[in-house]
Amino acid sequence: MAGAMRPAVSASDRIAQLNNIDKDVAKLLQYAGTAIKTMTNSPSESGKSQHDQAQSIEQRKSDFSASSSEYFGTLASIDVRLRRHIIALENAGILPSEMSAAELQPTQTDVKSSQLSTASNKTTITNGGLGNLDIGWLNSRNDHAEKTMEAELWGEAQKLVQRTLDNKLRLEDENDATTSDDRAMPAG
Repeated sequence: MAGAMRPAVSASDRIAQLNNIDKDVAKLLQYAGTAIKTMTNSPSESGKSQHDQAQSIEQRKSDFSASSSEYFGTLASIDVRLRRHIIALENAGILPSEMSAAELQPTQTDVKSSQLSTASNKTTITNGGLGNLDIGWLNSRNDHAEKTMEAELWGEAQKLVQRTLDNKLRLEDENDATTSDDRAMPAG
């Protein structure tokens, strides 16, 4: 059915879809928070036995894996749906379709000819001859900054997780040392 046409999606449907994406962003933050929370000691665990804590660690691993999976699944879903909206906006002519960087860079000849045409034509040239093209839009088309920032954020997240785990292990070691010291001292 190559000739079958897709039904047109109304503006209200698009807004509803974007609203659902917005709700999923909130879920994304919740999954991230849950994953991080599973790596921290909660105050109620300080009085548990080592057997209970071992089971608790296994439960935490399971909870962390579940939260992480939900996080990445939701992130991928949001990414795909936002890309679909961008494509729809480009197809509708609301956003210009992707152009190569060379097409967007004015040459020296283009600048001189636009200056001449402005002087002789009295037409309004906005944004350096690019019309209503938004510079923010141009910057968003380049994935380099996004990938660099994402790598930095992942690095920071990894450091945070490592610090949290190190602190947890240090506290457990201190608790074990305190517990063994208390047992070694006779009651007096």
